Amino acid sequence: MNSIRELAEAMLRYLGSAGLSPAELAQQTRIPADRLDTCNPDLSPSQMAQLWPLIQSSMACQPRFTMLVRALIDRQLANGRARVADIADQLNMSRQTLYKRLKEENQTFAALLDQARREQALVFLRDRRRTLTEVAHQLGFSELSAFSRAFKRWMGQSPAHFRDSHRT
Repeated sequence: MNSIRELAEAMLRYLGSAGLSPAELAQQTRIPADRLDTCNPDLSPSQMAQLWPLIQSSMACQPRFTMLVRALIDRQLANGRARVADIADQLNMSRQTLYKRLKEENQTFAALLDQARREQALVFLRDRRRTLTEVAHQLGFSELSAFSRAFKRWMGQSPAHFRDSHRT
């Protein structure tokens, strides 16, 4: 029983890091949202099987240019801010060309930045030594309130609630 719950938790954490909120998961799988709590999921094996195609599709290989831009975003976020102009300069192209190349791969800079911020937020929030304001600034948000709104959009809960519910 414990290993099934751990597997469900891992599946839901992965899907959350891939950008699917509990509300979106509930809608796509028709699993009640209250069963999709990453801290205490209550899923049957058949419900877990419904999550598997979503995991597989999120693991599909991304096109090469998208992966390159995402790596540059990650590197810049480590320094506190990822700017499209800086990344375009690193690639020796204009912002418009960068946007065009991403569009050819059905991607946008904003979506890649959002995904990188979401993934890093989940990592940073597990470090209780960092304040929420520090996390917000490290991710390039101008204010804690902007980070809180983005996090609630990503995860369906506030960063403080997420941190409290994921005590290690």
